[in-house]
Amino acid sequence: MPLKIFWTLNMYTDLYKKINKACCFITVFLGDEKISEGTGFSLNEQGQVVTAGHVITGRFPLLKKDIEDPNVKIFVKFPDIAVLEYKVVFCGFNIECEGFNEELQLDISVIHPKQETHETFPYLITTSGSPDLGEEVFLAGYPEELVMSFDFANLMKEDIKGVKEFKEAMNKGFIADMMGPLIKRSVVGNLRKLVSRNDALGLSVETASFYADNGMHSGASGGPVINRNGEVVGVITQRSVTSASQSNDTSLKVPAGSTICLSLGCLPVANQILNGGS
Repeated sequence: MPLKIFWTLNMYTDLYKKINKACCFITVFLGDEKISEGTGFSLNEQGQVVTAGHVITGRFPLLKKDIEDPNVKIFVKFPDIAVLEYKVVFCGFNIECEGFNEELQLDISVIHPKQETHETFPYLITTSGSPDLGEEVFLAGYPEELVMSFDFANLMKEDIKGVKEFKEAMNKGFIADMMGPLIKRSVVGNLRKLVSRNDALGLSVETASFYADNGMHSGASGGPVINRNGEVVGVITQRSVTSASQSNDTSLKVPAGSTICLSLGCLPVANQILNGGS
């Protein structure tokens, strides 16, 4: 029994270290103004990153004008790797269904380094399959609940040499070096699948929206959902909310304590469409 317990703990330690290295902090600027920040994860050695679409645009639904704005700059910071500027491969995956008033938009994006780099990036293996109901998973991201130990960033004197540069660096993602992502264990508590086919193009998409029964807060959007085998089975899209209706405010919503995630079933189809030039 002691050997079994040690093996289990060691397995999670190795998995957490792998997740920590492959997650990145994303900041998006419109000119000099930071309009969005969130989490992403690398899916290959070239540093191609998956994240939530709204992390790139700063809002949802995803709008083409936000993605194509030449004044938008996307910066990505991996632990122990210099900040790199990225460009959008695709942002949002729209599915047109008969009987729907409008297209269904999946909140997912893939971005790539803007300039060629000789870095070899740590990455996570992805799977297009969905997790099972009741399956244990791990959520990783840079939520706003993470604060720097001892609050020393706010205690530093502004007139000390290097403090200004330090804070500017933190604003572009150096939290990845200082802290790393927060990783939580969870269980898939609810899952619903969507299957869509286009027979004319020979394309089929199976994706799932699922709830993990542990809460991740703002900033963790775009982070990976990983199974016990170390495979990414989803991306964090939003925290769930529930009504806290009161007589003077019937629309009040509060965090519900769980996280909404999206499986990666659209990624192979997106790759097929992009390679086909459509």
